[in-house]
Amino acid sequence: MTNPRTNRKVKLQVWLTEEEHELLSQAATTTGQGMSSYVRSTVLKAIKADLGMSLGE
Repeated sequence: MTNPRTNRKVKLQVWLTEEEHELLSQAATTTGQGMSSYVRSTVLKAIKADLGMSLGE
């Protein structure tokens, strides 16, 4: 089965301070995710919240 994300790649480059990088690393570790997965899920939650969508939509 094909991953639906395969055909919809978006590259995001973010410049972080050392403190921001450390916070990101801690948050990802705390949730048991890698940094990329953590950023992806957090960004999607924020977008859905901004659009007034529930997380299940």
